[in-house]
Amino acid sequence: VFQTSCKRQRRQPIRSTFASRQKPPPTAMARQMLQRLLAGVSLAACCTRGGALSEQSSAFNCPPITYQDKAIAVELADGRVFIPAYRHEPALGKHPTTAIIALHGAGRDGDSYFGWVTSAMNNHGSQDETVVLVPMFADQDCEAEVWAGNEKYTAEGIKWSHSTRQWVFGQRSDKSGDWQGISSYQVIDDLVQYVELHYKHLHKIVVTGFSAGAQMGLRWSIFSPQGTQGTTLSGIPMTIVLGSPSSVTYLSKSRPAVSCTLSRDNNMDHNCTDFVDPEDDDNRLKTCGGKWDMYAFGIEGLDWDHTKPGTIRGDVADYLHKYIKDDNLLAQTLKDRFASKDLVFQFGDEDTKDCRRGECADDCAAMLEGNTRLQRGLNYMWYLKWALPGYTPTYSVFKGGHRPELFFAGEYFNKKAFDAGGWDECLWDSLECFSLLVKLLIGGALFLGIGSSAGVYLCMKAHINTHYVKIQHENASELEAALKLLVVRK
Repeated sequence: VFQTSCKRQRRQPIRSTFASRQKPPPTAMARQMLQRLLAGVSLAACCTRGGALSEQSSAFNCPPITYQDKAIAVELADGRVFIPAYRHEPALGKHPTTAIIALHGAGRDGDSYFGWVTSAMNNHGSQDETVVLVPMFADQDCEAEVWAGNEKYTAEGIKWSHSTRQWVFGQRSDKSGDWQGISSYQVIDDLVQYVELHYKHLHKIVVTGFSAGAQMGLRWSIFSPQGTQGTTLSGIPMTIVLGSPSSVTYLSKSRPAVSCTLSRDNNMDHNCTDFVDPEDDDNRLKTCGGKWDMYAFGIEGLDWDHTKPGTIRGDVADYLHKYIKDDNLLAQTLKDRFASKDLVFQFGDEDTKDCRRGECADDCAAMLEGNTRLQRGLNYMWYLKWALPGYTPTYSVFKGGHRPELFFAGEYFNKKAFDAGGWDECLWDSLECFSLLVKLLIGGALFLGIGSSAGVYLCMKAHINTHYVKIQHENASELEAALKLLVVRK
């Protein structure tokens, strides 16, 4: 564990043995506890060596450190480039009916997301019916041969090295020679087509993401034609499942009223029915220098007259105008298309840390959406109902904070992906779901450890005191002998 790169220890996938809403047997519980304690020790060691771990730190490594046998190179742009990915596919001769495309968070820890999704798959015994694909939005160079460990691959890996928002907000990847890069939204479109092409018996496709992955997934779902009327462009049913994004994209200039963003109103009972225009002085909302509705927090600035090539808005506008040619129809087309998609959300009921303290996006425009992830998510649910006549957003909650393990154990993800219920996930750093016996064992181990340390301390103290008295006695004897010799000489 300690030999593994520190940055790989951010979020180790939990191999849960929980059945739906049931606790595992005692032996499985003890095994899980040991695994999670080891993961905790590893995490603590990383923090000791390298400081506090940040969601913004990159966990991408080429070649991959974990799941090397699951690493594949998915070719894009007619084979000129590739995107690194992890893939699970059924055994030879099996025909998957479900494809899951999972979008990782800002830490680019796709291996952890691959572990969480496949753990859920294994819990439900769906290994032979499911293909899982987790693309890596890399921030460094990577050759296909090195990533996949196969000399037949020769393509160059694409990367988004400028910032997290470069890929979260849909900008093109870094340029390579005369190739101008590819939007991260186009990558998701291409991956949908990839699974359709390679797996001919699919009954449904699920695109899912948590945190930064949910940000990208939401904005992609707004702009992409994929998923319209609940299907892919080729007609396969498609569901999008998103969890706890840091910020969202509004489809009009209106934002939650001041009464909807109060710090004290920050729980699952929160509701918001008042949406107003920040430009109206009576509403007491900031206008962020007149830019509160600019993309990516709104859809302003994506028409041909306001885009600059090579910028986030310019690249997203290029992607968008492949499907919508008339700027006058842009806003209404996006609303109509979005309202027809099978899109569900999950939020943590304890995901309530203040965004002004660096827990989520704190841009001026983002703060108009709410003060915490939970508040922003609930405000957005009420907004969609308000802004899209006849539309009722679908969402659920899981118990806990901003933890992807809990999202992938949640009801809606498992219902949409596996037609099964969720389960109560036991986190490595929580004792709540351990049995009394396990807690006693942990307490006994701590007691013995503290007792042993105290014993060592007392023994060392006694030894030091004895040694100190001995030295004092020897020094006194030498001094007495010297005085006697001095007297004799006189």
